[in-house]
Amino acid sequence: MLNDKKFLTLNQQMKYLRTDKKIICNGSKNKKILSRIGYFNLINGYKEPFVKNVENDVHVYFTGTNIEELYAVKKFDDELRLLLFKYITQIEEEVRAVTAYKYDDVNERGKKEWHKVDAYEASVEIPKIEKTVSDINEELSKVNRDYIDYYLNKHHFIPTWIMVKVIHFYTFIKFLEFSKNPVKNAVASLYGIFDDRGVPDFKVLVSSLHWLRTVRNACAHNERVFMLKQKNSRVHTDYMNSLAPSYSKERNRKIIDLLVYMKYYLSEKDYNSLIKNFIKLLTKLSQTIHNQAFDKVRVSLGIKDVNHINELRSAPKITPIDYCKIDKL
Repeated sequence: MLNDKKFLTLNQQMKYLRTDKKIICNGSKNKKILSRIGYFNLINGYKEPFVKNVENDVHVYFTGTNIEELYAVKKFDDELRLLLFKYITQIEEEVRAVTAYKYDDVNERGKKEWHKVDAYEASVEIPKIEKTVSDINEELSKVNRDYIDYYLNKHHFIPTWIMVKVIHFYTFIKFLEFSKNPVKNAVASLYGIFDDRGVPDFKVLVSSLHWLRTVRNACAHNERVFMLKQKNSRVHTDYMNSLAPSYSKERNRKIIDLLVYMKYYLSEKDYNSLIKNFIKLLTKLSQTIHNQAFDKVRVSLGIKDVNHINELRSAPKITPIDYCKIDKL
């Protein structure tokens, strides 16, 4: 039995799925799917949308579930992962560059270097700054890049714009969080991240970047993204108001929150492209698997109605991104 962790041939795995799991699995096409993906990756990874209920610790699947439907959800997840990763890394690279520029601008045009405590916000506890600077130095010491060696050998220092490029995303977010308020003001203002009073909202800025980081890491490590969830961590944003009121009551962050956050960071052209391709993936999946399973995928993404995604796309952008005004922010 598979549950006893005994080796089963592909034919035995297919028989086990048919007899014990009641999942349709026949023929060379299904056998090829199992061979390429692996039983654990496919069944354990993508069974959830097809589970009707659990009886005596045994999963009961919707009648008629077949292995090709599970494979369809996996392909959806794979394509979603690539789509999100493309735009998250685009945002990440841009925010790092903008932050580095404004950081040096605020710190006397780079005269106050990033490793000095007085280059950060005075209200931040010094041990926290020192810990972040220490983390940055440790990460820099492990980077094997020619340009790192060049600056160390010639200038004995790594400039801010290079440092922010190579440190971990988490460390970068800490660097931004502890930066002087004018730096955070400029970044938040550039992307239109304001609170109800029209003041740059540092909480949403930092929280949104952390969720982008979490999803990016899941994408980079080939983990499931359609079921990604962070409990009791949702932060309300203005763009959430363009969705139905029930969205604001949800406490867990899901992929819908990522789409809301990305509305801030992407141009209208890029955001329209993102949402267009996202809806395309959803539509294709809805035509491939039965309705009950699709509804469970949709709910896992945090989407109450697919039409709501178009409503989010058509919502007016709070502040058009104007990179040429960064010096004035």
